[in-house]
Amino acid sequence: MTAGVQKKAAGAPISVQRALDLFLSPLLNIFVRLNIKPNGLTIIGVILSIPVTWCLAHGEWIAAALWLLGAGFFDVLDGALARVTRSTGIFGAFFDSTMDRISEALVFLGFILYYCGNRDLTGAGLAFAVCLLSQLISYTRARAEGLGLRNDQGWVTRPVRILLLAGGLLIGQPAAILWVLAVLSLVTVFQRIDHVFQMTKRVRKTKN
Repeated sequence: MTAGVQKKAAGAPISVQRALDLFLSPLLNIFVRLNIKPNGLTIIGVILSIPVTWCLAHGEWIAAALWLLGAGFFDVLDGALARVTRSTGIFGAFFDSTMDRISEALVFLGFILYYCGNRDLTGAGLAFAVCLLSQLISYTRARAEGLGLRNDQGWVTRPVRILLLAGGLLIGQPAAILWVLAVLSLVTVFQRIDHVFQMTKRVRKTKN
């Protein structure tokens, strides 16, 4: 969607963007002919996250992984469609980021429901912690950009989180991948905090 250019691919080399758009061009052309807008693809991605919640809550790991990858695919498509149709905009960026947070919350809600249903408070707490850290990763970027600072540093961006989660679910290791994500997400939060600190420190030195 309109946010896709700014949010998902802002830190990627332009050659990667072009290669992705070229690969997806047949599908994107269909969307253009059908007059489907990037925001519409974003909404579809959120809707596809709902079955992820249900599958996770019932311990259906492989099904959850497939639905998650499907939702993630639409998360990529909205950005590609925005670039092709040149429909980027401030509201698009805002809307896409907001919907992404909802999608992530739905995923981790599924984990929490599963672990609570099995009376595994450690697992439920772990899922909540990873959800919180994921939101913090996005917040640190958004807050920095609100201050005029670019802040897309770190190991686990949203696409990486989706791929890691899907991979862990496909091999039937949800708890293990949550622990991995907890550690990597915590590191990423501190990487982004440190990045902003270093940039603002340079600004203070320049002013002095």
